[in-house]
Amino acid sequence: MKSIQFLKTISNETKLRLVSLLLENELCVCELEEILLLKQVNISKNLNSLKEASIVGSRKEKQRAFYFLSEEFMKNNFLVEHIRELKLKEETLRKDYEQFLKHEAVKDQSVYVCNIFRKEAN
Repeated sequence: MKSIQFLKTISNETKLRLVSLLLENELCVCELEEILLLKQVNISKNLNSLKEASIVGSRKEKQRAFYFLSEEFMKNNFLVEHIRELKLKEETLRKDYEQFLKHEAVKDQSVYVCNIFRKEAN
C-alpha cells in the first residue's frame, strides 16, 4: 500500500521533477532552485510534502539541508525504474537532467553548484 501513497504524492509535476533529480544525487534547495528554475518557497513546500510521505529524507550540513530519496522509497524498484525511464521520454524531466549534468560538471570538493556556495568558497 505504500506504493499507492508514493504514486499519489509524486503525481504532482514539481514533486516528480524533484524525485527525478534526487535519483541522481542528494541536493540542497539552492541547487534545486537553480536546476529547476523554480522559486525556493515552491521547492521547499514540495520537499516538505515528499518528506511527510517518506519519499525524501534530509541531512544538515552547517546551515543547509541536503535532500535525498529515502531507503523506503528506493526499495520500490519498479517505481524507481519507471521514473528513470520517464527521464528519457518526458521533455521536462530530460531538460532537468541536462541542467543537473551541467551543474555537476562545475562541482568539485570545494566549490558547490549553487551561487551561494560558490560565493562562500571564494
